[in-house]
Amino acid sequence: TLTTVAGLGPLIFEPSVQAQFLSPMAISVAYGLMVGTGLTLTLLPAMLVVANKIKMRVYPLLGKEVLSSEDVEPVVIEQKNISKYE
Repeated sequence: TLTTVAGLGPLIFEPSVQAQFLSPMAISVAYGLMVGTGLTLTLLPAMLVVANKIKMRVYPLLGKEVLSSEDVEPVVIEQKNISKYE
């Protein structure tokens, strides 16, 4: 992301007529990459934590066993499923 945004920087800030034609595209690509990277690195992990906490609280209400924080992690669930077949 950083290298692409840095590479688009000269095109974004170029005042020539040719660059004015491509500048809106460069701005939208750079902005989209920055926002997408920010959301992927911050919002996605935060939403996974919230979803896991909801699972831990809802499962006992549904009459299922009480889950620990490790039991709701997708990686732990996948490892348990793989170890069954080995």
